[in-house]
Amino acid sequence: MKRHIFVYFTLLMSLHAVADEPQTPPQRDRFKEFWGRVDKWLCDRYYNVSVDTNYIARPQTRWTVTVPYNLTGATVYTRGTMGGEEMRMRSAYKCKNTIGLAGSYTGISLALTYNPSSFFGWYNDLEYNTTEYYNRMGFDFVVHRAKNVRGWTQVGDGPKTEIGKKNISQRSFNFNYYYAFNYKKFSYPAAFCQSYIQKRSAGSFMLGASFQWQKLHSAGDATIGNEVVKLKAANIGIGAGYGYNFVIRKNWLLHLSTLPTFIVYSRARLWTGDGIQTMPYHFPEFIMTGSAALIRNFGRYFAGGTMHINYTLIGRREQLQVGNSKWRTHFFIGFRF
Repeated sequence: MKRHIFVYFTLLMSLHAVADEPQTPPQRDRFKEFWGRVDKWLCDRYYNVSVDTNYIARPQTRWTVTVPYNLTGATVYTRGTMGGEEMRMRSAYKCKNTIGLAGSYTGISLALTYNPSSFFGWYNDLEYNTTEYYNRMGFDFVVHRAKNVRGWTQVGDGPKTEIGKKNISQRSFNFNYYYAFNYKKFSYPAAFCQSYIQKRSAGSFMLGASFQWQKLHSAGDATIGNEVVKLKAANIGIGAGYGYNFVIRKNWLLHLSTLPTFIVYSRARLWTGDGIQTMPYHFPEFIMTGSAALIRNFGRYFAGGTMHINYTLIGRREQLQVGNSKWRTHFFIGFRF
């Protein structure tokens, strides 16, 4: 169970800081009593969980420190028919890489990350990620605003017209939710936030829900004959999948899961100089979510990497079709104490 709750973590740090300040005996006794109650409550909520301890368990230590490296990227591909000719457009924003430091006490975590490219002015996009993973259920969402986007457009058999990064911008929101049926033996957070330890191999059927929204705008460039193009798309999906944790020689953990969701609501519009092209919903359309992780434990030390991929393809090529792929990888080393 991983929570990015700054208030709790700040309170925890302040309690440790107060403990180090000079105090009179009565003050010291009252503080020890108060801190003892808080610490007991934190430990009770952390360790008193309903799981099969033959398969999964909490780490024996309370503190976990990791050094993460993150890399994310996304691509949008659009095809449609305007004025009797096929129109294609592709855009991809510059990959974002960050390094940081994360600390967790009984599952309450705080992570600080920094993008080295922003120091040199090479990257000024905004991306916000939040994950909340439990054994039974969990979710993650990503909010992204990109200006470092490059792409091209093509009409019919004509040449591809490049779109510079100053002429195109993109905004997106992605939300994914899962529910694991075999949560007492299968631990999704054991693979992605290390708040549990998977002791024996186990898998689970999973229910899932997804929501995606994106807006793409190309300002156009008269010098190269490129017109203004705007795309808006939103969809909601519900489905089911399966995940499995392979425990190899007790020290290795390999996780693989897939969670396809069928789209029950979809709406997309494309604005160009020739008018507006809408995309009617037709079944079946889907959002494919895939996850993988590989972790190696060395006693109280550990290292590994994870990957999440979201792929969506909606619409028909004869009218309007939008393909969207987003991925993020996470490499880390850490230790517990």
